[in-house]
Amino acid sequence: MSLASMYRGCLFVALAGAAVLVSAEGEKFSMPETISLEFALQQADSSHPELEQARAAIELAESERLDAESLTGTNVSINARLRYVEPSSIAPQSHDDHRISLLASKNLYDFGRSAAAEQAAAAAVQGEQKNLIDVRNQRRLKIMQRYFDTLLADLEYLRDNEDMAVVFIRFDRARDRREVGQLSDIEVLDAQNRFEQVRLRRYRSEARQRSTRARLALAMNLPNQLPASLQSPRLPSLQRKRPDIEMLQEQVRKNHPLLHAAKARVQAAQARVDEAHASDNPVLTGELEASDYSRSFGSRDDLRVGLHLNIPLSTGGRNKAEVARQRAKLRQARAYHTEQQRKLEQAVLETWLELGSLKAQMDQATAQLDYTELYLDKRRALYELEARANLGDAMVQISEAQRYMAETRFKTAMAWARLDALLGKTVYAQEPVVAGEGKQ
Repeated sequence: MSLASMYRGCLFVALAGAAVLVSAEGEKFSMPETISLEFALQQADSSHPELEQARAAIELAESERLDAESLTGTNVSINARLRYVEPSSIAPQSHDDHRISLLASKNLYDFGRSAAAEQAAAAAVQGEQKNLIDVRNQRRLKIMQRYFDTLLADLEYLRDNEDMAVVFIRFDRARDRREVGQLSDIEVLDAQNRFEQVRLRRYRSEARQRSTRARLALAMNLPNQLPASLQSPRLPSLQRKRPDIEMLQEQVRKNHPLLHAAKARVQAAQARVDEAHASDNPVLTGELEASDYSRSFGSRDDLRVGLHLNIPLSTGGRNKAEVARQRAKLRQARAYHTEQQRKLEQAVLETWLELGSLKAQMDQATAQLDYTELYLDKRRALYELEARANLGDAMVQISEAQRYMAETRFKTAMAWARLDALLGKTVYAQEPVVAGEGKQ
């Protein structure tokens, strides 16, 4: 067994053991030993703090909508009284003077104030619902990135582990050659320095394996449950063709949930301006009162039905101040909408340009991988003929080429996923696996 294989085996056992220990502590969920990207993305809708904040914002907006609807609702109450009296001697009656009344009132017409309040609240709810869509997409993007980071950390460790094995052999040989006088101390120290540099890089890459797994677990909302191993994902988005940039810009203006949310906030702000204008309008209220008394008087009514009209004459400038405040908020909402649109259009452009450069990078990574594979075959042939003994260098080079290819593929997949999110689509990393289909 090679030294690299031993390190890989030890690493897998250590990570698997850590996952089992953490899983034993978890009561609600047990992390599988090997996870897929599809499994990781399924955790995007779990009860994560980011999602909970977005859902709480929807609930708060919904409560404001219900409050606005209550302005035109019917208010019903019971008013009861128990009272003992000492009646006049000229009008002897009972000492009981009790009363119970049923009161009902309803805002019949307020000249647009309640309608504007309901419109503002409904627009606010719609805006927060659109924001939740973007929060879900951002969660999926974060999980994808953390998943890819973990796979790259594993490939970096394999590369550095193989490199350390190569330089250790050279360092060990240098010490042997010094014993027979073929190398000087400074040449041996140079070999040792190279070995220590590679070993340090290998330790750092091993630490990165743990840290990327911890970040992935946090992104999946499963803290401290580190996956032992990850499946290499299928990435069908790599076969997609880059669309026209003008078409993408138009789609982002029409479909991005944050722009829909910003537009809804503008509508809500406009409705609140209308509500502020109508705050000093007259209010017509219908009233009903039905009562029952323990003592009877001619002036007491068992039933009263009426209309109440309240016409404000002066509010001391309060209405003017509220209108000015809501107009300022409307201006802020419009400016925010414009700013968001420009930011998203720029993000689409940058992603589109990145996809173009990544296509060229994919061609370069493919050529590099082809070269290193042929180079490794050549070194193997020379090694078998005992002409040269530098097979280890070739193995390190092909490990680096494989890592670079994976990095390019992952960057391309992430760019397409970000573009989907910008276009208002749900972010998917891979198509559903057909039953019985082999893993790639």
